[in-house]
Formats: sequence, structure tokens, C-alpha cells
Amino acid sequence: MTNLPPPAEELRLLDAELRQLDLRRAVLLRRREWLIHTLRAAAAPPSAQGVGTTPVGGRPGTGVSGAARRPEATAPGVQNVLLVLGGVLLTVAAVAFTLVSWGHMGIAGRALVLGALTVAALGAPVVLLRRGLRSTAEAVAALGTILTVLDAYALHEVAFSGTDGP
Repeated sequence: MTNLPPPAEELRLLDAELRQLDLRRAVLLRRREWLIHTLRAAAAPPSAQGVGTTPVGGRPGTGVSGAARRPEATAPGVQNVLLVLGGVLLTVAAVAFTLVSWGHMGIAGRALVLGALTVAALGAPVVLLRRGLRSTAEAVAALGTILTVLDAYALHEVAFSGTDGP
């Protein structure tokens, strides 16, 4: 069952909503003008900045839609960020494996798992470079280097526990 207001009440509600929309549109148009002005000022050559960029009254011109838009991020930049994040996550997983499961596995199991992961991480960049995936190869090589450090730590803890770190 739908409870519709009488036509006069509905008309009053619609008029109030349209007034709010008009106010919001005015605010958005002012913000758009300011953004266009800011983008033009940033894109103008240093010698031309401050000369003729703002009309009389101190407000930017009325919305010109030809403002150039710059992408938020470039494809190589996004790729590098994702590779770094992936490498960091793999590194955290390797450290967590080493610290958490260290006491639950025998020495042979620990050495086998960490050694296999290290060899795989240090061998994968060769294949990746052949396929032209240079950035991915760098990220995997960094992971292999960190796994090598974990291997050295594990070797120190197991075989050379009586010596100091270096």
C-alpha cells in the first residue's frame, strides 16, 4: 500500500528539492570555475603566470570546458607501485613463515622449504628477463635477496648459535 501525499503537498516538496538542487549546482559551478583557474595557472609558463589569468573581480572565468586533463597516474608508475606492494607482501609472508613455523618444522624441513624458495626466487629473474619483464624480475630478485638474508639468519640460529651476528 503506497501512501502518496496530496498533490499540493507533493508540489511543495518538489519545489523545495529543486531549490536545494539549484543551490548545490551553484556551489558546484563556483568550485568548477576555481579548479579551471587553478589548472590554467599551474599550466601557464612561469613568465605568463599572474598576467591576465584572473578577470576583474578576482574570480576565474566562467566555465570553459577545454581545460586539459592530466591522468592521475601513469601506467609505468602504477605498475611499479603494484610490483613494490607485491614484493613487500611476499617478503612479509616469508618473514612470517620463518618466524611462525620455525619451531613446528624439523631442521631438514625448514632448510628445504627456505632453500627451495630462495633458489626459485633467485632463478626466476632470468626467465622473466628473457620474456622482457624487467620490473617484475627486479621485484622477484629483491625478494630473493631478502630470502637470502633469512637463510643466513636461519643458518646462524641453527648452526652458528654460539657466534655473534657478523
